[in-house]
Amino acid sequence: MPELRSYRPGELCWADLFTPDAPASERFYATLFGWEYVHAGAAFDHYTYAAAKGHMVAGIAPSEDPEASWIVAFSTTSADDTAEQVSTAGGELEDGPRDFGVQGRSLFAVDAAGAHVGFWQPRAHVGAGLAGEPGSLCWAELAVRDTPVADRFYADVLGLTPGTLAAAGDAGYAAYHLEGRDGPVAGRTVLGPEQRDVEPFWMPYFGVSDARWTEETATAGGASVVWSGTNAEGRGVAVLADPWGATFAVLEVPPVSAR
Repeated sequence: MPELRSYRPGELCWADLFTPDAPASERFYATLFGWEYVHAGAAFDHYTYAAAKGHMVAGIAPSEDPEASWIVAFSTTSADDTAEQVSTAGGELEDGPRDFGVQGRSLFAVDAAGAHVGFWQPRAHVGAGLAGEPGSLCWAELAVRDTPVADRFYADVLGLTPGTLAAAGDAGYAAYHLEGRDGPVAGRTVLGPEQRDVEPFWMPYFGVSDARWTEETATAGGASVVWSGTNAEGRGVAVLADPWGATFAVLEVPPVSAR
């Protein structure tokens, strides 16, 4: 996939890891995805950019919370306008809107269904410069209990509408679509009764060449396997919790030459 130079408002554009041990987290994900890092320094709260094939693909931020978490972000033309839409749609503002230097303006919120989500107004930094390839963001999935509330929220805030996704192999699974865009933006699934203690959440998917190798490497590094198998297209998938508790998934993506 060529370098991504822009995102439409409402498109998935980034993912941030908030972790109590940033150096160890960097080593863990470098082993999985081959990431290299650019450290922004103290002026930017020691934020770190993860890079794959020379492109920024995700962020890592130190956190005082003992449990790590991944939060995905969607592109917006105005973080301030989005903040108003979030509040009107029943969400709660968590951090921002605030400037991140010349890079852009960020907003973190909790949606009306209870999941943490981010929004990014780009300036110098548009978001992930690579997507859909090994080591980069390739999908994101929202897990909630109240699907009508979640669907209304993302329709009101981002203009996303739910539809079916054959690759999921689950009639209850929805894919969020953006008008005029070819292909879905993200997915939405339902938390089951066995997950009564799990809070609603967004989960990023990262592309890999071999899901089983990634799963084995992750567990050797202290991660745990939440689920492992294949999707309806026969592509390997693994849902993992890193050593600090952050949940993410990996999905086998075809080589660029095979597309």
